[in-house]
Amino acid sequence: MKRRKYRKGDILFHKGDLADEMFLAETGKYLVHGWDIELQPGQIFGELGLLTPGYYRTQAIECVEAGRVLTLPYDEVRALYFENPEFGFHFLRLASGRLLEDKERAEQMLAAERAAHAAAR
Repeated sequence: MKRRKYRKGDILFHKGDLADEMFLAETGKYLVHGWDIELQPGQIFGELGLLTPGYYRTQAIECVEAGRVLTLPYDEVRALYFENPEFGFHFLRLASGRLLEDKERAEQMLAAERAAHAAAR
């Protein structure tokens, strides 16, 4: 893994960027744009890009408190996935959990929009 430092306000990646690595927050705090989710030390992110057609980022990440991240290239993530069943299962649970959380947020946002629209009638 490689270590990188980020300052407050730095963008780690933008939505739509080509994705080629996964991140582990070591220190600092990071914000997922669009969902306003704050990532804390110990959290993994950037994994969904490995699973998207074309390997594109699904959201932007901004550093909101200076810190360090560890990065792992997707080639190494793939190798770990196939070589270590425990890691592979953890990766699948992480990615599917993230997708289910995003789905729940989207459903809540849609329900709020519908309620606001119905109240405006």
